[in-house]
Amino acid sequence: MRQKASDTDADLDEQILLLAVPALLSLLLDPLLTAADTAFVGKSEETVTTEANQSVFMKVKGENSGLAALAVSSSVFNFISYSGSFLAQATTPLVSREVALVEAKRKKMMNDDETVENEKVVGSSSASKTISAALALAVVVGVSATFLVETNAEWLLGLSGGNSLEINAYESALEYVKIRALGLPFFCCSLIGIGAFRGVADTRSILNVALVSESVHFFLDWFLVLGLHLGVEGAGWSTFASTVLEFSLFSRAMFDRGILNVPPTRGEEDFFYKQRIKDFLENDVKDMSGKLGQLVSNGSNQLLRTLFLQFVLVRATALATENNVSGPHQIVSQVWWIELFVLDAIAVAAQTLVSTRLAKNDGSEEDILAARKAVDRCLFWSFLLGVLLTVVTELFSNDLPKIFTGDAAIAAATFVPLAFILAPLQPLNAMVFVGDGVFQGANDFKFLSKAMIVCSLFALAAFQTPIFADAFDSGLLGVLGLNDSNNNNGLERVWLGIAVLMLTRAASLGYRYWLDPESPLAVVVDTHGIGGINSSAFVRDEKEDQTKGTKKK
Repeated sequence: MRQKASDTDADLDEQILLLAVPALLSLLLDPLLTAADTAFVGKSEETVTTEANQSVFMKVKGENSGLAALAVSSSVFNFISYSGSFLAQATTPLVSREVALVEAKRKKMMNDDETVENEKVVGSSSASKTISAALALAVVVGVSATFLVETNAEWLLGLSGGNSLEINAYESALEYVKIRALGLPFFCCSLIGIGAFRGVADTRSILNVALVSESVHFFLDWFLVLGLHLGVEGAGWSTFASTVLEFSLFSRAMFDRGILNVPPTRGEEDFFYKQRIKDFLENDVKDMSGKLGQLVSNGSNQLLRTLFLQFVLVRATALATENNVSGPHQIVSQVWWIELFVLDAIAVAAQTLVSTRLAKNDGSEEDILAARKAVDRCLFWSFLLGVLLTVVTELFSNDLPKIFTGDAAIAAATFVPLAFILAPLQPLNAMVFVGDGVFQGANDFKFLSKAMIVCSLFALAAFQTPIFADAFDSGLLGVLGLNDSNNNNGLERVWLGIAVLMLTRAASLGYRYWLDPESPLAVVVDTHGIGGINSSAFVRDEKEDQTKGTKKK
């Protein structure tokens, strides 16, 4: 995306819109299809209750339902798959920087058109090497993850509360995890495709891939789960098939776009082929190794952050299962994930806008101020979107559960978490997700990992403190005349812990952006400025400028 010298609010709004709308649609498809898994499995159970010989997915009391199996197995797999998101997050700013650097060089060039075209080729080659290195890393991560999951599936299910399930539900959950694990190498490589296209500010291509693969996912869900009555196992196979398709579509799109070079192949002239192989081994492999080091550095911090976040979510599912509310928890979780990805669309725009504006990495005032202006605009729109989601969730808190289940008891148990915890959190969630995108775009992965570790510990402590849920229920009963007696604080306790996670994350990200002098976007107000605080009154820390000046001398 081309950066203007001085972006107006209208310019930024247009850029955010062009990035966020395709990102929103593509991000929504994944949780919507996971929600479809939940809905199809829930409806499938209702259709087989009259079949006396049905051995799996019979509608029985307790935690022996397909929904419970899907809740536990989805929690395990979400932990694994979202832990791999570091591949996309680490790739995006590196690709974005290379594209922006080439664009900056082209603007400064005063030579003829042929030289400019050569610069285009160099930029494309540089980005291609980064993506190739990232794909190599993705293959290693994906194959390793598949092996670990297949050999430790029972242990992983135990971590998320699988041992509390009845035998039929447990076996279904185990089968689901093992089937989906087969697609992890393809999934990891697809994440590189997402990171690459975000790096070149092309979220539309990501949307096109997602539309095709998730349409196939939806059809297979309908055919396997409802048509063939395969239940949770059918949902696993439909997800695996769509994952493989998604990888093939991203590969084709990257070659077509030219951001991934075609490997050397034998042609009519054998000498030319051998020369390309020689150049590849002598130069490209060396460059790719250096880029791989950058990816591993960024990715390891992002992975650590994601692991702690996913551990909290897995612990939340385990706590729900221990309290026999994993079915309602699965429904609330699906609403949470759908709304999360709606909000995350602006975070994608923030990441791209920040990374392109800081691409020169020279610490100039102009670059930092341009980045902060883009961030402030993203925060404004994300807050409004969060308020809108709060209103929608409140209005439909009674109706949303009916999409996933016809069981009145399960639906009723979701009302308090949806209306009084999830809905009010949305504006705060919006700001948090944009903050994540901002510091990912600024390559501030080390801070993000440290902050997540601390915030996760607060959330885990809240899970272990029932007094919060007791006080919450007492407040609802005393002030609003409500009491959710169906879950005995189990579900409130889970979601209050998640609320603690989001509150502490908001505090840490807000400090990093507005107050921390070590932030990559750190500014202070020029006390000699006139006219109050505004973007032109911001300057970098004086000490940092003096240090740079001393070094130059």
